Amino acid sequence: MPEAGEWDGLFEGIEEVAARPGMARAWLSGLCWHPALDVQVRLAAVEPTLVGYSDRTHRPEVVDVAVAQSDWSIRRGWAEHQRGMSVAQWVRLIGDEPAGWRRDILLYRASWHAPRPSAEDFAGWAAAPDPKVRLRALYFRGLPEAVAAALAADPDPEVRALLCERGWEQLDARTRAALVADPAPEVREAAKVPAGHELPMSRAEFEALDEEDQWESASVQHFDEDCLRYLLDHPDEEVRRYLAENERLTPDTLAVLARDPEAIVRSRVSVRPDIPEELRAEIEPGLPARLPRWQMHWVEDQHGDPVAMRRLAASASVSVREAVAGARTLPPDVLELLSRDPASTVRYAVVHHNEAPPAELLLEAALKWTDPWPVLHRPDFPREALNGLADHPDPKRRRLALYAADCTPETVERLADDPNPMVHGPAAADPRLSPATALRLLAATEADFRATQESPGLPVPATYLLRRAVIGNPRLPVPVLTTLLRDRDSAQDAASNPAIPAAAAHRLIDLATAVRLKEAFRQATVSAACP
Repeated sequence: MPEAGEWDGLFEGIEEVAARPGMARAWLSGLCWHPALDVQVRLAAVEPTLVGYSDRTHRPEVVDVAVAQSDWSIRRGWAEHQRGMSVAQWVRLIGDEPAGWRRDILLYRASWHAPRPSAEDFAGWAAAPDPKVRLRALYFRGLPEAVAAALAADPDPEVRALLCERGWEQLDARTRAALVADPAPEVREAAKVPAGHELPMSRAEFEALDEEDQWESASVQHFDEDCLRYLLDHPDEEVRRYLAENERLTPDTLAVLARDPEAIVRSRVSVRPDIPEELRAEIEPGLPARLPRWQMHWVEDQHGDPVAMRRLAASASVSVREAVAGARTLPPDVLELLSRDPASTVRYAVVHHNEAPPAELLLEAALKWTDPWPVLHRPDFPREALNGLADHPDPKRRRLALYAADCTPETVERLADDPNPMVHGPAAADPRLSPATALRLLAATEADFRATQESPGLPVPATYLLRRAVIGNPRLPVPVLTTLLRDRDSAQDAASNPAIPAAAAHRLIDLATAVRLKEAFRQATVSAACP
């Protein structure tokens, strides 16, 4: 269907425009930000790498399309980058991936990012007649012991083998012994690894391993006394750090690691679930502010337990309190306590994750965060608290005037001419800006932009971000936006403009995909002609 009215100009001779180098990629990249759900869903099918390879949270319909892709690299990319996917979407993402390194990667990502299934989910999967469905019970953390015991007797050896890899800790000694002696060789081979971790390793055996195997062994292996003493004083801090993850350690061994000279080792001990709070309190004061974020599933799995949340919210460990603050809902007294936490990372975790953080905490985040926009777009943000900031001397506060309850179009116009980029950039993209001002700002950036395009060695002009912002303003006149969409140098920014109708966006996707198909056919033809 040809576009009617004012958008007709975009599609005059558009096939020739689309064939120019880089145009297809520019349109698709920009359209990834289009607000229409049907556009996002379609892009997830034709260009899932552009849509999904970021930490943006996508609507369920978009994720459903992307996780159904057969291309391994696409599924891997979504597993690595996307957050907030449901259990059902993770099941589809892992899909029918056969045993091997690819499935191992997806399962590893699921152990980090997937939500914990319910007991009913595990039981239902384990009782399914299809072994592929029964495997799902082993995709996720939280496997109940009763379900693990049932899967140990599963008639399918693939299920029993994966159980050895993913559910060994949930099995009793008798069941483990049965799997070690299983009639299926693939099950025996899978059971041999965790069973071997239970046997005391000597120093000579440890030193015979290569570096990566030493790290892995340090985190899971049982050691004899001589080897353990050696590891506690090992010259490689990575060995000691991995040792601090080992669940087989005694309290005495943990006490030694808690006083390790390296902060990263002490930090890893401090977030274990099996150490007393007194030891956390001893470790915490000596830890630097920036350390790796440790996996804290043992806290996350207790998010629904008010008693556990009250206890852990009072922990001496900032990391433990931060993990508590990651709960979507908390008892009112716990929420109030964490909202006053002396560590800003804990307070801001409340802002990021809680369904109803206190208004004063939202305001603090808006005033102090480098990138406050996610907070400012919350419907419960206290906009009245930002009134009067349009003339504040600090540009970090002046920029917030755009989100104040008293912000008028006149305020937006004034802020668009502010000398500071962090103020005039958001104002230039604001839909309350007049078309006349948008055109004036665009014209003011033209000379700098063209000079940079013609002389690639020049530094990025100060007006670069202003130009990008105003190109994304939905108040730009359609003829101007059309011209920008047809120019390779501005096509990507223009394609992100939310004023583009969904129908026009779909036509641009049609054109871009047709160009790519032609190019793929041309390359295939050239390859076939060259022996």
